[in-house]
Amino acid sequence: MFNMTQLREKSHVVLWLLLFFFILSMAVGGLVGGANIMDLIIGGKNSRLNAGKVDGKNISHTRYQRQREIELNRMRRQGQTIDNRANQNAGDFAWNTIIERELKDRKIKELGLEVSLDEIYDFLLFTPPPAFQSDLMDAGLFSNEKGKFDTLSYTSAVENGNLPSEIDPLLINWENYLRTWLADRKLRTLYNNLASVSEEQIRRDFIKKNMNCTIDYIYINPNKVSDSSVEVNDNEISNKYELDKEDLYKLKERITMEYVVFQIPKPVTSEDSLNIAAAEDSVMQLSLDFTADAEDYSFSEAITRHSIEKIDTIDVHESFESNSGIPFQMGVLRPAVRFAFDNSVGSLSDPITANNGIAVFHILNNKPSGYKPLEEVASSIRRNLQKDKKKDYAINKLSSINKLDNWDDIANADTLIQYKKNESSTIGGSFTDIGKSNQLTGTLLAMDSDQTSSVIETYNSILLVKMSSKDEFNDSLYQSNYSTIRDQLLNTEKSRGYTSWLSEEKKRIETEDYRSEVY
Repeated sequence: MFNMTQLREKSHVVLWLLLFFFILSMAVGGLVGGANIMDLIIGGKNSRLNAGKVDGKNISHTRYQRQREIELNRMRRQGQTIDNRANQNAGDFAWNTIIERELKDRKIKELGLEVSLDEIYDFLLFTPPPAFQSDLMDAGLFSNEKGKFDTLSYTSAVENGNLPSEIDPLLINWENYLRTWLADRKLRTLYNNLASVSEEQIRRDFIKKNMNCTIDYIYINPNKVSDSSVEVNDNEISNKYELDKEDLYKLKERITMEYVVFQIPKPVTSEDSLNIAAAEDSVMQLSLDFTADAEDYSFSEAITRHSIEKIDTIDVHESFESNSGIPFQMGVLRPAVRFAFDNSVGSLSDPITANNGIAVFHILNNKPSGYKPLEEVASSIRRNLQKDKKKDYAINKLSSINKLDNWDDIANADTLIQYKKNESSTIGGSFTDIGKSNQLTGTLLAMDSDQTSSVIETYNSILLVKMSSKDEFNDSLYQSNYSTIRDQLLNTEKSRGYTSWLSEEKKRIETEDYRSEVY
């Protein structure tokens, strides 16, 4: 048996053993909410504490919920009804806002665009926002005899340090708000002012909008190619399925549920509208009675006892796509999704209010993740392959035409091929039947009179183009329009510089979204 001296000497061994078994037990058993201790040690997810991650940074539920409430309040001010769909939209807006906030904060810090107290002071002194003016007047300050904001007295009070201490909380709130708002404005201005346009862009824009051309074109609409003209075999379908199944046909884990919906009568008369609350209460009581019978006996027995004729079955998945498998007429029912994934097979839900009534769900089984079977998607794959092959068929058919061939004779001999002669438009404009495309515009820009193009595409046609005539470049008209075109292009570039940067950054940043596992 150890004496006290031996115990002290070996205490570090005991402590290490205790720590080892503690970590082992937590790694095997996990933590509440599905968070495994080893996951947390190596930076894994904890959906119990966090709504997700943005670029490796945990986003807490508190932060997410706070931002979602801001979005809901905005919807309320706009007069929107706050239903399940609005709640989901608010959540998506909130998540997107948080991602953008992280990107902007990182770039502001990287570029040294943080806002100083002096900048906030100068902004409030020289350009006090209307909302700030209203807050001050609501506090009984700086209102003239006409009830308008007294700029002179306000400016004097600020410059002389005579603002009352009672408005310190208001000033702190505005300081916090402007610290972010002004930094964002710097970032936006910086990226928008990076915009530029080249001489070639200006010249090209002028040509597309001001120079006319007359062309002949021979074309095929691929949609009019008959199915019998192309062949798609089973081997091609199978190969395409294997190639695309990870992106297009992957199935998430699903829970199969059967359910009944107790319809709430729609009001027909004004008297019905007055009694809608009573009708809803009556239907809710009916659903509660059904639930009680299903719990006491079984779901199927309750169906019989209540003479219910319609029972539906659905496969619900946890993510937000496709309304999580819930029928769209029921609306967004995240409570039903959470019931499905937070309970075991055989569980019965409480009545859940849907858009089309009050629903009660019964969990039948769960289906593991996998892929849609080939036979289920084969017809869709066949149609897509046919579409691609019809385009290739049209390209090959037109590619075989010699530049010296008579296009009129070719079109008369083949009902699939169409021919248009002496069609005129601006170089960047639209032409009869074939419309326009960037490829067509680029081809016309490069062509000279009497030249024939290679095979090109528009949104609905495969075609060959022959340039009959093309306006000469009018330098004097170009010079007179130069400044206007340059300013228009520059303003367009400036208007999207910041948003383009933000969009590209959002594509590159790594995010992990756990919201569907909790909400």
